[in-house]
Amino acid sequence: MPLLKLSISNFFAHRVRLALTVAAVALSVSLVVAVTSGYASAHAAAETFLERFIGTTDAQIIRQNDNRGAMSEAMVAQVEADSDVDRVTTRLETELTLTTVETGGMTRPAQVIGIRRSQDKRADRLKLVEGEWFDGDAGDVAVIDQVAAELLNLKVGDTVVLPSGDKKLPLTVVAIVHKPGFIASQVQTVYLPLRTLQNFLLPDNPNQVNRVMIELHDGADTVAFVSRWTPKLKSIDPLLRIRATREHRSELEKNLQTMQLLSYLGGTVSMVAATFIIFSALSMGVTERQRTLAMLRAIGMERSRVGWLVVIEGLILATVGVIIGIPLGLLWVKILVSLPAARDFLTEGVAISWGGLLFGAIGSMLAALAASFLPAWSAMRAKPLEAMSPLAASRTHGVPWGFALVGLVLALIDTFLMFGPIDRLTRSPDAARVIRFYGHFFLGLPGVMVGFFLLAPMFVIAIERVLGPLVAPMLGLRYALLRQQLSSGVWRAAGTCAALMVGLSILIVMQTQGNSMLSGWKLPNKFPDIFIAAPPLTPLNEQRVRLLAEVPGIKDDELMPIAIASPEFGSGIFALAGMAMMPDATMFFGIDPDKAFKLMELDFREGTPEAAQAMLRKGRHVIVTEEFRQLKGLSVGDKLALKTPKHGTVDYTVAGVVWSPGMDVIVSTQDLGRQFDKRTAASVFGSLADAKQDFGVERVYLFAANLEYHVSREEMIERVREKVGLMGMQAYDVRQVKHAVTSAFQQVLMLVSSVAFAAMAVASLGVTNTIMASIRSRRWQFGILRSIGATRSQLLRLVLAEAALLGCVGCALGLAAGALMSLNARGFSRHTIGYVPPVDVPWNIVWIGTGLVMLIALLASLWPAASVARAQPLRLLQAGRASA
Repeated sequence: MPLLKLSISNFFAHRVRLALTVAAVALSVSLVVAVTSGYASAHAAAETFLERFIGTTDAQIIRQNDNRGAMSEAMVAQVEADSDVDRVTTRLETELTLTTVETGGMTRPAQVIGIRRSQDKRADRLKLVEGEWFDGDAGDVAVIDQVAAELLNLKVGDTVVLPSGDKKLPLTVVAIVHKPGFIASQVQTVYLPLRTLQNFLLPDNPNQVNRVMIELHDGADTVAFVSRWTPKLKSIDPLLRIRATREHRSELEKNLQTMQLLSYLGGTVSMVAATFIIFSALSMGVTERQRTLAMLRAIGMERSRVGWLVVIEGLILATVGVIIGIPLGLLWVKILVSLPAARDFLTEGVAISWGGLLFGAIGSMLAALAASFLPAWSAMRAKPLEAMSPLAASRTHGVPWGFALVGLVLALIDTFLMFGPIDRLTRSPDAARVIRFYGHFFLGLPGVMVGFFLLAPMFVIAIERVLGPLVAPMLGLRYALLRQQLSSGVWRAAGTCAALMVGLSILIVMQTQGNSMLSGWKLPNKFPDIFIAAPPLTPLNEQRVRLLAEVPGIKDDELMPIAIASPEFGSGIFALAGMAMMPDATMFFGIDPDKAFKLMELDFREGTPEAAQAMLRKGRHVIVTEEFRQLKGLSVGDKLALKTPKHGTVDYTVAGVVWSPGMDVIVSTQDLGRQFDKRTAASVFGSLADAKQDFGVERVYLFAANLEYHVSREEMIERVREKVGLMGMQAYDVRQVKHAVTSAFQQVLMLVSSVAFAAMAVASLGVTNTIMASIRSRRWQFGILRSIGATRSQLLRLVLAEAALLGCVGCALGLAAGALMSLNARGFSRHTIGYVPPVDVPWNIVWIGTGLVMLIALLASLWPAASVARAQPLRLLQAGRASA
């Protein structure tokens, strides 16, 4: 109780410092809560969408490598007959370009879904805006969503036209349903009777569907059901696969875990900055209360209780900050949800992340404990007699070599994990990856932050001595006035500069890694001019492929089909416990070896084009990308085990190693990822024959081609439609697509980098706190200067000079820590995803971040500088020498 009273009385004596420190903690906690709860709100909206618009089922049947591939309803009848099955819902889904009788139609395909109303109760979950659902399985009628109705200017009773091939299907709109605006704006949907769509798309074999959703009776064993039906489906068709719904949920969770991790890491960044500010505030308190602490020691207070006094002050600061920060963070999320731009996306409103709340609260308490350790130790080691007369003895400001050495060791832990001989020490590559992964997040990154904080006093002393003589004349001051202004309170300055360091270093590492990946994503000098895609459920048969090759504008014999599969790895080369973001499959591109090397000039890192071409012709050979080689050390002649649906695990021989040729651009553009039920990493290139014989890829939707000069993409589409007679064909200029994807990625990168700017905002409060403490401790000195003729302007410039030096130290720390973390991030990337592109430092962003740190330091010092400049000399002298 006495310690608590002493702490509270100290706070009341320094109200402004209390307010600024609590504000920094509250802001950091609010950012943790806002980021994690914002993620939780998005997650809740996604879950609701899945349940409402996709539905909850126990199992689904799909075609491997082609989720839109059709399957016979006769097989569905066998599933319905199973005693464990309660209901089977079947759908036929595709994408077609909508048109109307009056207008030319939409510019992109819409999702077209054929449903059987008698069994498909999921449609009832959609909110009706106008009209009524159709009855029965046939009829030329349709239900559209609100965005499709708006884009085509349709209402109930109007006609919408579905074109496919050389046919058109007019449908009468009988109802309009509402979907969340964000979802509807991205994918428009049309529902029509199942038999109508089957007869239209599949006239030769209409009794087919491509989505089968199974609901089991209560108490039925889903795992046993899936195990029982797996071999049955394989005997019917090796490409059919049954998956428990929990597998789909598991895939969704895996995809979202990276976002969740980033949300916590984003909050941690601001919390680290707040930790250094708490340290700085407590360090100020210990320095200013040397007399008070000495008196307490002189009248019998034990060392441990003096230390606990500092710790309790830190915990009080954290507690008050948490109490204010949690509701403030929820307010940020509430404001976000209320914005028109986010209202249709965050459809479930605010979802509180209780984990984020606990992380913010407990993390702040732990941060306060960590920040109070050094000030408490400093308070405990002071001797009563020496501390009672601190002005009687000259102060020495020795270089803290011991702390610097410890800091250097801590800062290099992550570098050792990424580049040290971990593989030789563990004698197991998998164990080494686990150690590196967890060591990076739990030892490496904290080590860098703490290490540079302990190195900060060295930076303070060095920059004060080197840049002080330059800064002083720039502001019209004598260097003697500026000498030792920072080093006289070296740890106070170190804490503030470390807080400034956090935001700048995080900005540098995130921008450097992101830009390096973008710069490494290059297309070969010789690459197909265009990629042509057929609509789902309408692959090109041999006759139409020949017609496509004859389209005017496509160069002779320079049209190449590309078959795509997503095989799992035969061995767990990507397996890493806890690394949910690591995909367990690759993307297999089946190509014609002769045409591929004619259309593309791949950048071979190992092997030769001639040898690789000959090997691909033999079959069961692949060309792998540089990502694979860096991750697994694969070389020409090595084996890569891939799981195939027709022949089990098959060893493919590496025929060459090439730099990634940008096929991921095509996948992103066409959204071919939706065809895969596995998340994929990197890519391999094999023969078209292997794709068909081993992976069962029967349908080819994608073609690469070279064009004659002066033929535009739009002109080519019209020619393709006229010649092939197939509506819904799409063409993509990969270079234009790459530019669009690159621009989008850079926008996302800047959004993610916002956590760094948030940390800088938190650090600004620490700068203000430090400058105010420095002024408070020198009020008597300022009074003497004013009495002997120093002007208000000189005092103002003196404080600004001190702030400028703080900014310089923060920039130096941030640049050094950012450079080291960027180096470590490259090592982490090499050991986890195998992708290490050439370094591309975004110097413009680096200079912007550096300028922001300097601007924050100067702006944060304006108020304290102006206040001391306005003060009367007598008022400053009344503080007495004890203020020093």
